[in-house]
Amino acid sequence: MTTALTGTALVDEADQRNLAYTECLFAQVREAREASLPTAAMLDRVETRCRSERLALEVVTIAVRQEQGETHAEAQANWDRVHANSIDAVRRAYELRLAEQQG
Repeated sequence: MTTALTGTALVDEADQRNLAYTECLFAQVREAREASLPTAAMLDRVETRCRSERLALEVVTIAVRQEQGETHAEAQANWDRVHANSIDAVRRAYELRLAEQQG
C-alpha cells in the first residue's frame, strides 16, 4: 500500500487515517473492558480488529516523514517506536481501569 498524495493532502489523509485507527482502538478497548477481558486478550483484539486501520496509518505516516526528509528506514523506525509507545500507554491505562473496575 502506497500513497501518491503530497503536501497538505498527505497530512489531511494522515489525520483521517489516524482518526479511523483511534476510533477502532478505543472501541476495542471499551468492549474488552466491558467484558473484563485480560490485557493480552484486549491487545489481541486491537491487533486483529484494527489491523487494516493501523496499516493504513503506518503507510501514510511513513510517507509524511519521508516527505519531511527521512529515509524509509528512518521513517519506519520512528513509526515502530511511536506506535509501540502508544500501544504500551493503552495497555497501562487498560490495566489501571480494569483494576479499578474489579477493585
